Amino acid sequence: MISEISGIYNVVDASLAQMLKFDTISNNLANINTNAFKKDLVSFDQVLTSISSTTDFTPGPLHYTGNKLDIAIDGPGFFKIQTAQGIRYTKNGSLGVNSEGLLVTKIGDAVLGQNGPINVRGGDIRIGSDGKVELDGASIDKILVVNFAQSENLSKEGMSYYRYEGEEKDIFNSNNSTIQQGYIENSNVNPTEEMIKMIETFRAFESAQKVIQTMDELNRKMVNDVGLL
Repeated sequence: MISEISGIYNVVDASLAQMLKFDTISNNLANINTNAFKKDLVSFDQVLTSISSTTDFTPGPLHYTGNKLDIAIDGPGFFKIQTAQGIRYTKNGSLGVNSEGLLVTKIGDAVLGQNGPINVRGGDIRIGSDGKVELDGASIDKILVVNFAQSENLSKEGMSYYRYEGEEKDIFNSNNSTIQQGYIENSNVNPTEEMIKMIETFRAFESAQKVIQTMDELNRKMVNDVGLL
């Protein structure tokens, strides 16, 4: 009887793991059209002693928009952003200019250059592949593109922002990437691949539920049979 109960617990754990995986896949699919979104992956071993969720930082395809304030990182790296909560990082280069003339994200946070926030008030903006910002032909700053020695220490905060929870010494300038002006990085979610995963996960969840029902019926029958003795 004890082993039967223990077995149910194991199957319940399996069911919960599949639910977590299903929710993760659903969130990936919901962000297919989110600029620079990075899909999450859930993995666990066969006995469910270890369940982990990680972010896949594989670059998404670059999409041409023609907008001078759209920039994409071709290669590894993140833009460095000044927010009210502190420094954050993003790969979403859909930018704008605020009332003070600063280059900002769509939610109004300053994009950082080598000299801090970048003022582009009242001029024709050109952003080179090396990140150098020119205003009416004059170089004014260089957009920072950084990377991390321990990318697993990046955590999502929403609005395409990441917070780095590692050490400052693990942050370095990304020198093997280029910036493409007039482009936006798309999500790295492959809808066909995610739909296949979703179907597989749902089937695994259904199988776990059927096992739980079967074991529950067996336990109920055992209890009733014992009561008749």
